[in-house]
Amino acid sequence: MENQAEKPQRGGKREGSGRKKTTSKTYGFNAPQEVVDILEKVPSKTDYIIAAIKEKYEREKGHF
Repeated sequence: MENQAEKPQRGGKREGSGRKKTTSKTYGFNAPQEVVDILEKVPSKTDYIIAAIKEKYEREKGHF
């Protein structure tokens, strides 16, 4: 096997390929109809939910 010429390989690791690393994590939850109605009205659900969580966290800081 040492004397055989290397065959070109397909694929393999290439610099810059694949998914880029992120600092985010995906969460899923079941929303009651009341929350669904609110979220359907906002343009960016992600931004709205993040802002609401941060706001609530600041109000309740130290109550965990």
